[in-house]
Amino acid sequence: MRRLRWPATAPPPCGGVQVHGRLQLSADTHLTLNLSRIIAYPSGLAVHLTLTTTGHPAERAQHETRPLTDPADPSAQWSYLDVWAGTDYLAVADPYLHHPDRQESTAGTCRYRTQPMYWLPVSPPAPRVALTAEWPRIGLPASVTTVALSPAEHTPTPRRR
Repeated sequence: MRRLRWPATAPPPCGGVQVHGRLQLSADTHLTLNLSRIIAYPSGLAVHLTLTTTGHPAERAQHETRPLTDPADPSAQWSYLDVWAGTDYLAVADPYLHHPDRQESTAGTCRYRTQPMYWLPVSPPAPRVALTAEWPRIGLPASVTTVALSPAEHTPTPRRR
């Protein structure tokens, strides 16, 4: 059986309307996963997430996403935030990283932050988006959310002259 995928694709450069704003999807002592926003375009939806970790989960995230020194090494492990998304059905979503992953250490505290974007080439209007996200290797359990989209609330009101 072939698994359905949303490819890692950039959204159109302009013409989008924000249909949902910030929403916390998961939070723990050292992990926070937020839906930053969803932008609707005539050709699909851009779903923006933000994952921020500190401490041991940040160390694990840095280890999991590090550049491999030997790409031919079959023992090398790599993982990232797993996301399934969709309007009518869920499919694996491959991230388009328009913001680079940020890794830093301040006052001895390790911090990792990433802001992936996922492109869903669905036909508008989409009344809702279902999202499932997890990264078990750093301690982020599955977060399952259905987000109602309401373009009327976020469409800019034209100015009267």
